[in-house]
Amino acid sequence: MTEDLKFTSFACSELGMGSDVAGIQTRVTRDGDYYVINGSKFWITSAPFADNFTVFATLDPKLRYEGLCAFIVDADTPSLKAGRPVEKMGHRASTTSAVMFRDVRVPAENLLGKEGDGFRIAMATFALTRPAIAAFATGLARSAMEYAREYVSKRKAFTKKLREFEVIRFKLAEMYMKIEASRLLYLKAAWEADKTGNSTVPASVAKASTTDAAVWVASEAVQIHGGYGYIDQLPLEKIFRDAKLHEIYEDTSEIQRLILARHVLDTYQPAMEKIPRWFSEKPPDFD
Repeated sequence: MTEDLKFTSFACSELGMGSDVAGIQTRVTRDGDYYVINGSKFWITSAPFADNFTVFATLDPKLRYEGLCAFIVDADTPSLKAGRPVEKMGHRASTTSAVMFRDVRVPAENLLGKEGDGFRIAMATFALTRPAIAAFATGLARSAMEYAREYVSKRKAFTKKLREFEVIRFKLAEMYMKIEASRLLYLKAAWEADKTGNSTVPASVAKASTTDAAVWVASEAVQIHGGYGYIDQLPLEKIFRDAKLHEIYEDTSEIQRLILARHVLDTYQPAMEKIPRWFSEKPPDFD
């Protein structure tokens, strides 16, 4: 796997389970020197072209986090089948399909870590991939801004170029602010991953913020283009469709906010050792 060019697909999501990784229903049982996997996965990127899969399955769905296991499974393993690509709103150049497992026998040595390590492995993976998604979103937003910047310098309305209207200038300024902030956020998350190995919180900050910004910037770029932004003669409608996925995959923006809320309430280290009181606890004297 490390010597030749190989493509690996991350097979975690299922038809009835996306962000709730602990809710995986694909089952795995031990059979001598093998594990046997049964179930199916959905939303799997590049599944028809994968050389192997990182597959997550559970020893028992009732165990949730504690029952998850991760395996490397060769794509040509008997009884493993990738489904036909599904049609998507955006990211159409990226193939997405289901993967089915019917008594798929995997050598025990293909188990990643040990039994029960699957959830930890999945979360560690997301902490490394979310900064990349944030970078994708930032690049998309920058592209949308540059198309808008070019358009307002050419298009005229009411005898003036669009760039001369304050409302347009403010939109472009806001776009640029969000893009610059997004770039710093994903770079910080990537730095944390490289230097500390614990990038869960900055990765969630980066992914939630940059993907929300990308959707906003893409939407405003379409708005600036007016009707031209809505037709396929210009790339804005594609950029707008593509932007939405960034808020969904590698766990949704809502999941990122749950992670961050838990951090703020449970593990955040306050700058102030004691919160000062700015009011008197003594009841007022109305006499």
